[in-house]
This record gives sequence, structure tokens and C-alpha cells, in this order.
Amino acid sequence: MNAKKSIPEEFTENDDLAGEFQVALAEALAVHMSESEWKKFDVRFGLNGRITDHSRFLRSLQWDDPDHEGCVLDLVRELFHSKPAAIIDLVERTNIQMRLRKNHRDLMDVWDGSADPMVVALSHGLEEVADSSAYIDVKPYAARIQASLPADPHQAIGTTKDLLEATMRTILKRRGHANVEKLDFPALCTQCLTDLGLIGTTAPTTAGEKHLRKIASSAKVMIETANELRNLAGTGHGRVVGEEVEIRASDASLVASNGLVLAAWLIRTAQDAESGCGG
Repeated sequence: MNAKKSIPEEFTENDDLAGEFQVALAEALAVHMSESEWKKFDVRFGLNGRITDHSRFLRSLQWDDPDHEGCVLDLVRELFHSKPAAIIDLVERTNIQMRLRKNHRDLMDVWDGSADPMVVALSHGLEEVADSSAYIDVKPYAARIQASLPADPHQAIGTTKDLLEATMRTILKRRGHANVEKLDFPALCTQCLTDLGLIGTTAPTTAGEKHLRKIASSAKVMIETANELRNLAGTGHGRVVGEEVEIRASDASLVASNGLVLAAWLIRTAQDAESGCGG
């Protein structure tokens, strides 16, 4: 009897993560499940011939046809919501476990309930940026950040700074400012947040605006600090190999996830202002 009683919520509530998991599982099953195992599985979970009566499922396995993996993926997707106990049975088979843990350690960490909270935060930041890409497409920066962690925290920090800088320069240029490339980073940050009405020299007119100004001020500090950290520990300054400032992957993940959310916030604020929704 399987110890796990249900599919983790991280998979059932996140369509992107669920899709990644289903594909990984289908790939493992297509390699390791034999015809007899599939037949027993069909009977055990009351699939009523879903496998044995399928026109292609077992035939594609017998003949090692290229569509077999697709047949398995169709089954996995179907069972994921209709028979989660069947999915759990498949995942927790020894040979399937071994392959998934070898090739998809991050997914199995989530399955085990031991996902790094920094990775979860980073994933949220990536989603935020992706949702904002219709206005300014910064997905290439996000992809480089994701690819660099956890192996290269210096690259993650450097790319986070580049992401924020590119976001702010693009916003100002879209809003009609000239020579934005000549602004240094602190001036760029001040100009962008001021232009968007997030910081200002006049007193706030409402209690809500007062608190939002405080949040914007804190965001400004975070953006500028990301730049300072990049100057100290990020890429781009031709440091002597082996003498770089040490930084943990978890700290780089914190910087990156916050940078992604801040970039998305700036983009959405600019988009709202452009469409007349920003007040």
C-alpha cells in the first residue's frame, strides 16, 4: 500500500508544474513499463480496458513505435485528475522512482514535500514576468536567471540587475524620454519611479497613498541594492578567476525572485498608466 495518499497540491494547483510532471512521468513509464505490467495496472485500477482495448497503446509498445510515449502521456493526463491513486502507484514504482530522481530531482523534491522555498519563490517571480510580457518582453532575462540557479549564483545576480535596468530604460523610452541610456543606475531608478508616480516630492493626499509611497520607497532600495550587489558579486566586471566574492545560491535566489517580481510590478504600473488605469 502506498504511503502517499494524494498528489501534492503543488502539482494539482499549478498547471505548468503539473504539465512538466506529467511529461516526465510519461517518459519514464514509456521506458520501464512492460506489457504485462500495463495489463495488471488496467485491471487493478478498474480502467475497463482503457489500456488493453486501446487500438494503439499495447501495439505501439510491442512494436516500439514512436507514438507509444504519446499514448502513455494521454493516459497519464487522463488519470491525473480522474484516478490520482493510479498516478501515485505509477510514480512510486521502484524503477520509475529511480529514473525520475535521476532526471527530475526538482520535481521529486516537490513530490516529497521538500521543495526549496526559494525555488518556489523564484517560480512565482518567473510567472509574474511571463504574465507581463505582452507590454515588455523580458522573458529572455528570466530564462537566463532560471538556467543559472543554483549552479551559478553570480550569473543570477548579474542577470537580475540587467533585467531591472532593461525594464526601467524601456519603460522610460516608451514614455517619451530621450537619452535614457546615459542615466546611471541610481538616476535611472529615481527617474523611472518618479515618472510612474510611485515616488514624489509632494505630500501624499490619502492614507492609502502614504503607505503605497512607503512600499515604493522600499522597492527603490531593493532595486538599487540589487545593482550594488551585482557590482560586488555579480558578473560583468572581469574579476580575477577564483577571487570572486562568495555568495550562496539561496541568497541569489532571493535577489532574483524579488527582482523578477519588481520588474513585473514596474511593467504593470507603466501599462496601467498608459491605458489610463493608473489614476
